[in-house]
Amino acid sequence: MVEVGPGGHGRGWRSRSPLGLLAALLALVVAACGSVSSGPPPVTAVSYNLLHGIFCPRETDRCRLADRVDLFWDIVRERGCPEVIALQEGTRETRALLEERSATVCPRPYEIVAGPIETTLDDEIVLTSLPIRAVEQRRLYINFRKVLLVQLEHSSGPLDVFSTHLASSSDGAGRACAADCPPECLAAGAANVRQCQSVQVANWVGERHQGPNPALVLGDFNDPAGSFVYDQFVGRGFMDASLSAGNPECDPASGIGCTAGREDEELTALESPAYNENERIDFAFVVPGEAGAGCAGRVVPPHGAGGLRGTRLFADVANPFAATCGPEPAAICWASDHVGVQVELACG
Repeated sequence: MVEVGPGGHGRGWRSRSPLGLLAALLALVVAACGSVSSGPPPVTAVSYNLLHGIFCPRETDRCRLADRVDLFWDIVRERGCPEVIALQEGTRETRALLEERSATVCPRPYEIVAGPIETTLDDEIVLTSLPIRAVEQRRLYINFRKVLLVQLEHSSGPLDVFSTHLASSSDGAGRACAADCPPECLAAGAANVRQCQSVQVANWVGERHQGPNPALVLGDFNDPAGSFVYDQFVGRGFMDASLSAGNPECDPASGIGCTAGREDEELTALESPAYNENERIDFAFVVPGEAGAGCAGRVVPPHGAGGLRGTRLFADVANPFAATCGPEPAAICWASDHVGVQVELACG
């Protein structure tokens, strides 16, 4: 049963696999046993806007959503099965497709977590192989967008994960923050809807994050580095994980370091191996730990075979599992119009 509290806060919905809970608890026991010599294990998280496809032509089945979800899961497995994956643009159709492989794609099954407030068009979904302590959610200015908090149990202690998707031009991002503008937004100098939402998310992180361990703030913020939105987070001392790891800033001309920009209302770009990304609007912000933290929260640069581990872009290579990709019957090239970001935090 979902319990919703005052102001739109509430406990969320989850798809719980009994095997997943058992595996997660066993993993914590194993990690704890080894912590005397090695310290708590690292945690890897991903933020990924998995295109809902609702604006795609009807005959394309949401721009081949089923194929794109399958490709997403293949990338998850290739990246070593990150413990936390924050998805944006979640729908009931996407969630149903995710459930088909959530318990089998990786050694530790994923639980699928969503908040109690559903738009059915663009919701936050968190996939995790860690035990869940609590789920909370709050609405943002003009009430369509939201922020989701999932508090997880890591062997180093509680890990707070916040996920959001701020307004786009299609739902009034640039509309003036006028007579109904919340006091917290006016005090921060927010001029429009998206800016106000960023203030609300950053404030809520400050209110809800508990304990000395670091926290993660993940999402599609729809504004680049250097913007008012971005400064609401880095201005509070949150780390931009990508830059902290030494990765390059987005170069629109080459696409290097960029996370979004690909056409998202028809299949042409999704069925082309061309990168076609030209902006960085997806971020993983790290709230630094405090004295006594069980996890140091050091951002780990790319490493491992092919540099696929560590902190880097997520789905940034055209379908690497198929000899060719393109229009049907060929495999799909990209799982989304975004490539997402991946962050690894070292705890020891």
